[in-house]
Amino acid sequence: MTEEQRKERNGQRLMECNPIFRKKVAAILVDLEGHGLRPRIQEAWRSPARQKQLLADGFTKVGWGMHNAATEDGRPDSLAADILDDDQPNHEDTRFLLMLAASAKAHGCVTGIAWGLAQEDRDTIRSAIASRDFDAKIEVGWDPCHVQIGGISVQEARTGVRPDG
Repeated sequence: MTEEQRKERNGQRLMECNPIFRKKVAAILVDLEGHGLRPRIQEAWRSPARQKQLLADGFTKVGWGMHNAATEDGRPDSLAADILDDDQPNHEDTRFLLMLAASAKAHGCVTGIAWGLAQEDRDTIRSAIASRDFDAKIEVGWDPCHVQIGGISVQEARTGVRPDG
């Protein structure tokens, strides 16, 4: 995708996000771009029907997730975004993923980089992020490109809890 297309897509996907989460994701994109990367928001808000299909197809493990957050009147208010490396969208490069996770953490978000891994593997990831060793050899969890707001559980988001700052 061209640079103009990537930026346009990111702008469109950011508008599907909760305003506070949107600022955090925008800052993550700037961080990654500052390292010469080309992050692309693959997906932000998802309809319940799309989430159901992704669950049936084995691409998610939840029937309702942070991507499905909406306002009281039904407008997209996503608390999650899937961010890929536009230069390698079909390959999850661990350097990109560690940089994404580090930036997400710095901006009060979490990623799925360690989801489903053994404690030892999670500790290796945590250590790599803390030391900014983005070339560390790591195992990767089941949803490493997923970024979501920190401090709010899926259950809380589903009942309408949103970030306040």
